[in-house]
This record gives sequence, structure tokens and C-alpha cells, in this order.
Amino acid sequence: MLPGAQQLELLRRLNLAESSDIPKRGYSHLSTRLADRVLTAAAPGRGKPDLALLGVEESPYGPGPVDPSLLPAHELVRVATSVLAEDVVALGVPAPERRVRRIWHRSYRVAGDPIEAALVREHLTGRGRPPGGHGAQTLVPGGPLDQMLADVWTRRCFERGSGGWPEWLRFWQQRGELPPRIDLPAVVDRQRGRVSVVLDRSQLPGLLGVRRLPPPTRPGADAAELARRIATVVGLLVPADERADLMTRTLLPRMPATDTPPVSLPEEHREWVHAAGERMARSLSRAGYPVVGDPATVVPSGSSVNVATPEQVLALAVRMLVDDSWKEQ
Repeated sequence: MLPGAQQLELLRRLNLAESSDIPKRGYSHLSTRLADRVLTAAAPGRGKPDLALLGVEESPYGPGPVDPSLLPAHELVRVATSVLAEDVVALGVPAPERRVRRIWHRSYRVAGDPIEAALVREHLTGRGRPPGGHGAQTLVPGGPLDQMLADVWTRRCFERGSGGWPEWLRFWQQRGELPPRIDLPAVVDRQRGRVSVVLDRSQLPGLLGVRRLPPPTRPGADAAELARRIATVVGLLVPADERADLMTRTLLPRMPATDTPPVSLPEEHREWVHAAGERMARSLSRAGYPVVGDPATVVPSGSSVNVATPEQVLALAVRMLVDDSWKEQ
């Protein structure tokens, strides 16, 4: 049985990428194992089923044969994510590093913007200061609402997958709500004990009792979109409770950096996000709990619009398939 058109075209793209990388990497052919995996890979997700090649006898059922070179990039990404998801599962979840827990330290919990919150937890846990403990203060980091929306969607892509960025925004706009993790007043209402909303990031280290925190790493729009698609396939290969660890602890730290900036707010959503930011700022201004920083910080002020193109996502997927050094980190 002949391979599908998507598989053959992806294999051709991989060989082209491999050939262009020979001077840097010192070998000149795609591994036979990778070629076999690509040729036998499925094309999961939304799109057409495996497509027959132009010139093959046409079936009376399903889509007709196609010229592989004319296939859109998203059809090739579907095949690539099938192979990459298998790689992520094969790597497994890394064992946590053994750290001596510091007994005397300032107890804390952290909620709010998921990228900022994850950074705090991972940085301090790596230094023997996991969250929790008696009398812990809860810190709720936040920022401009458009950035927080992008952070929630991006983090979700690396946890369990999500709808596409425009579709995901449309869902929340139609509901007239904000995702629970970044509706800061609602986050505070769900906490117990001492709670502070932190809108001035420069004050966060002092509140945590550390000298400094590293800057947050926000994956580019292409990396988030590729992770979103990989997460969907990983969810078919492992139990649901394993997917988040594989995506956040295995794939996220290894995802190659690109020049593509993170997603930003499309023009069609600016009005409702701006209005929601103003409502949140008013609520924080009247809050009966500490708010570190100016509540007006949550009102969006950005004007750039960025989403990943299918070609950018495909380029990253091809890069990861051809150069598997990301697996060795």
C-alpha cells in the first residue's frame, strides 16, 4: 500500500531541511527509522484523511488523489505532530531532582497568571521551598489583561491542549466571562488566609523573601500552537492524568526557541477585553485586600497582533524532527 500524500510531502520537506543542515551537523541523510515513522504515521485531528497520490486510481469514496506539493502546511503538521507526540511519550516524565527542603523559610502559595505562577513555584521548589506551609500567604501575580489571556491559552496548550487562539477567545467573549485563573478578584475570593494581588512584578521577589526571580519565558505563537496539537495526540496515547506532566515537564523545557513572539490580541477582541480590564481595575481599586501596584495595570495597552501561521508551525515541527537534540536536554 502506498503512503499517503501528506506523509510523502512531509518526508520530502524533512529531506530538504536535512540537506540544508549538512554543513552544520556533518551527516547527509535522514535516518531510516524516522523516514519509516513518517511514512506510517497517521494524520490526526481536524482535516482530511490520508490522501492518495495524484495518478493513483481514484476511489469512488472520500477525497480524490492530490499532488503532494500542493498540500497546505496544516495537513503536514498533522502528520508531524503524530510522530512528535510519540517522541514525547517515549521520553517520559523526568524524575524530580532531590532537594533539601529548607525548614525555615517564608511560606507562600501562588495563584493568578499561570506563567508567572508556574515560574515562582518551579524556581522556589528547585531551591528547597515548595509552596504551602503553615500560615502561608497567597500571592496572585497579574498584569495587562491581554497578556494574561495569552498566558492562560499558552499554558493550557502545554498542559492539556486547547482550541485555537481565535476560537478560544471567541468562547470567552460569548460567555461574557474571563478564564478563572486570571479573573483576579474571583481568584482572591477562592483563597483562604492572607492574600495579595501583585501587579508590580518588581515587588514579587521581596514578598517571597528572595533577592530576585528569573524573567518568565513565554513560548512563541508557533511553539504554543505546535504544543496544542501535540497535546491532543499525547492525550490519545497516555491516561489523562499523565498528559499534563509530559507536556509541562518534558516538552515545555525542551521546546526549541524561535524568533516568533507570543500570541497577542486580535483586533476583533480588543473592545471586550479592554472593557473587562477596566471593570477588573475598578474592582481591584475598591478591594479590601492588599493590591501591590497600580490597578490600572490590568487595562490592556498593547496594539500588536500576532498569531502563528501554519508555515511557521510546520517549520518548527520539521526542525524538531530533523534535529532531535531537544530530546537530550
